[in-house]
Amino acid sequence: YLVLGTAECDALFPSEHYYNDGMFHVTDAPGLGIDFDEKEAQRYSYERSYHPVVRLEDGTLWNY
Repeated sequence: YLVLGTAECDALFPSEHYYNDGMFHVTDAPGLGIDFDEKEAQRYSYERSYHPVVRLEDGTLWNY
């Protein structure tokens, strides 16, 4: 996961948003004002993982 204010997050979401006195300040850009670098985002591609909870991958209930 990405943490706000780190170099990785700043590279992925280039913006002029900033924190000041506990407040999150945004720009006057149209829309939500959130942009991201698609090439940088490819470095953080989704990797499916299976976490054993109460169901198997086929959906059946199982007590692990």
